[in-house]
Amino acid sequence: MNLAWEQDWLEQFDNRLDELMANYPAEFEYEDINFGVRIDNDRVALRRWFQTFENADPDASRHMFNATRYHGDEHGGCLEWTWEIEHRTDFLGLPAKGKTTFVRGLTVHKFEAGKITVERSLWDTGALMRQLGLQAPMEVEFR
Repeated sequence: MNLAWEQDWLEQFDNRLDELMANYPAEFEYEDINFGVRIDNDRVALRRWFQTFENADPDASRHMFNATRYHGDEHGGCLEWTWEIEHRTDFLGLPAKGKTTFVRGLTVHKFEAGKITVERSLWDTGALMRQLGLQAPMEVEFR
């Protein structure tokens, strides 16, 4: 795969859930390490999880993802991405309503026959917490 493919995949979170789900075969491993969510071979559960970020409800928070770099090929690789959230409600129990947050993350993909068979994501939870005004690890600059 490539950066354009990954960008299209991210855009499928924007109310294109059927297209998004078509990228996952019956047997897959999914994990969002920050959220502590792991789903293996359960497309119904994966679809339910992805609905959290779908942008289908105009009253719900809006999630915008952007692919910035892809390191890999058609067999797999690492995607660097950004995630902007216009919070119209609190975010998974965190006080967020009325705020906009911007975080960076990484997703590792393994592909077989053009489908995602392994997906692991990590993102900057500390940045999200700081932007929401919550206690988070100190941001450090190295020179």
